[in-house]
Amino acid sequence: MRKTMTKVRESLSLGNKPGISLSLRGGLREAMETYGEALSMAEVGELSIAREIMGEFHAEHRKILVLAEGDGVPEAMIVYAVNLAERLGFDLVLLSVDDGSRSGAHFEERARTVGQPLLDEAARRGVSCAHLLRQGTRDEVLNAVSVELRRVEFVITRRPEAERRHAALTVPEFSLKC
Repeated sequence: MRKTMTKVRESLSLGNKPGISLSLRGGLREAMETYGEALSMAEVGELSIAREIMGEFHAEHRKILVLAEGDGVPEAMIVYAVNLAERLGFDLVLLSVDDGSRSGAHFEERARTVGQPLLDEAARRGVSCAHLLRQGTRDEVLNAVSVELRRVEFVITRRPEAERRHAALTVPEFSLKC
């Protein structure tokens, strides 16, 4: 499907027809790109492809990204994140970030141990939840994962307000004091 759409897009862009180029950030950018792609297909008479594009986009679940610090996810944050995901019908993704200061095996073992309470609570409440382990600086990893996962609506962290103001994230970040 994607190969077909790429070929159609290439053939459309080869012509000298005026187009629209949008450069937005985060979920809005992705939505606009998808709507634009579907609209382009509909304009050239490819209605079934346009419907398929929109169906794929809306079938994909929205996500809440939860950042686990070195000591894990506090109970209050677990309750908040799972309740919110359950009420909104979103999936949860727990993200553990290693800045390279620990050995890889130690980081993986520790991250899985401290992340398990969130995974258990989500499973108990019927909320889909995944756990990702990544290496790098916190903001770079948050941005990369937000783009990679698609449809990440926001991030929940415990980052202090002063730190959060200086971050350049592509999705909204909400900090809990816990």
